[in-house]
Amino acid sequence: MIYQFNCYRLDTEMFELSLNGKLVALEPQVFSLLQVLIENRHKVLSKDQLIDLIWQGKPMSDTVVSSRIKSTRKAIGDDGTAQKLIKTIHGRGFRFVGEVTVSNGHSESTLTPDKPHQQEIDKAATLDRKPAIIVLPFTCVQSSNELAILPEGFVIDIILGLSRLGWLKVISRASSFQFDADAQNETIVSQTGAKYCLCGAIERFNNRLVLTIELSNMVSNDVIWVEQLEGKLDDIHQLRTDIVNKAVATLEVQISTNEAQIAQLSAVENLDAWASYHLAIAHLYRFTETDNANAHRLFSQAIAMEPLFARAYAGLSCCQYQNVFNRYSGCDLVLETTAAKKSAERAVELDPLDAFVNFAMGRSFWLMGSPEDSLPWLERSLSVNPNFAQAYYAHGLASVMSNNANDAKNDAAQAIELSPLDPFLYGFYGVRAFSYIAAGDFENASVWADHAARQPGALFMMDIMASIANALAGKDQEAVYWATRARRRKPDLTPDYFFRALPFNNGITRERISQALKKYNL
Repeated sequence: MIYQFNCYRLDTEMFELSLNGKLVALEPQVFSLLQVLIENRHKVLSKDQLIDLIWQGKPMSDTVVSSRIKSTRKAIGDDGTAQKLIKTIHGRGFRFVGEVTVSNGHSESTLTPDKPHQQEIDKAATLDRKPAIIVLPFTCVQSSNELAILPEGFVIDIILGLSRLGWLKVISRASSFQFDADAQNETIVSQTGAKYCLCGAIERFNNRLVLTIELSNMVSNDVIWVEQLEGKLDDIHQLRTDIVNKAVATLEVQISTNEAQIAQLSAVENLDAWASYHLAIAHLYRFTETDNANAHRLFSQAIAMEPLFARAYAGLSCCQYQNVFNRYSGCDLVLETTAAKKSAERAVELDPLDAFVNFAMGRSFWLMGSPEDSLPWLERSLSVNPNFAQAYYAHGLASVMSNNANDAKNDAAQAIELSPLDPFLYGFYGVRAFSYIAAGDFENASVWADHAARQPGALFMMDIMASIANALAGKDQEAVYWATRARRRKPDLTPDYFFRALPFNNGITRERISQALKKYNL
């Protein structure tokens, strides 16, 4: 695409800026900044948005952005005083205000900043498809000195928590606090580019604090999720932490699910990389052979469109992991195990600070019979995102397989608390059951194992685990029931299946499980 303004010509294909036919020397970031400003001239871009578009969200100081703005203005004969082409909108960001002529080599059209052509808007919108969310200042129903700091504190903590999610763009506090609860959706969308909005209200009832939060899609004006979270005011700091952690964990599931639902309305060939990714995640968590194949295809499609898409490689690793774990038809266990590790390694190479990437890398070690080697990766995942419920589950399971039952029980409890509607909830319950088996508390193990096996979407492995737990608890009738159901769901079940899928280290827990498996020929 070629953009002409004043006597300048910006050629995005040749990566050249010229003035009256003579090339102007530009640093790559300055060229990218000028291109982004011109292509998004229909709206104001904040510093955070510029960082997302040019530096892919990497931490960047305001000084660096300001320096690049200054260099860009200088390259096109503008400056911070005149602002004839690049205007600073105080408290908002920057906007290109010059008149632009656009040429694609076949036809030309003159576009003004106030009346942009729809095709140019659509093109600008494709620059970064990651969903964006803005967290508006919460309201406080009662005016109280004790509660005065909480609304801002909750927002800051939630923004910090959400910013740990690599797939979600989070509007900065500086921008979000420019709006109040009465701001119109259209205004927020046009000025920030955010699709999702989180708002809330804080209210005190005697010694209890109640936070009502609402997640909405500002483009479709749909309310996606509303919930009340509450607790005692005796320890307000711990209450604040607990509420924020649960809110962030729930938002991750809700937004990803909504993105998948939107993607389902489009033809597969029309999906971009991020839409393909979210739809793939939805298929992945249905835990069927057909859905796993669909997820594999969609993750591969996302990688074909964006070869540096770390999360898509992590998702692909999870598909390959499920192929081995469930021994789906046509699966070469050795090749798929190698592929799962290789995909996870590629994801880590591309983005070592993504929680989901480290989660996938950790689980790949289970396929090689090394649960203890997965622990550092899962701990790294939790250090990146302390609200990642599935990482707590995986860490707990790896811990109990490595003969560390105390960590397993605590991790399972944390996962359940953070994400009570998680697609892996059956696994969360299962880890709790295994922790009780390790502790010799077989009665509680049978209760949690039954809960796990009865969860929607639970794999047949949960039936095996329920049979084990009930056998150890002396509940033979229940153990027979679950063993029979496991064999019915997996007719080709072999005696070595359990420990190939879950490589428990030698020790008392493995011995107990092994005895129960032999008793019911599992």
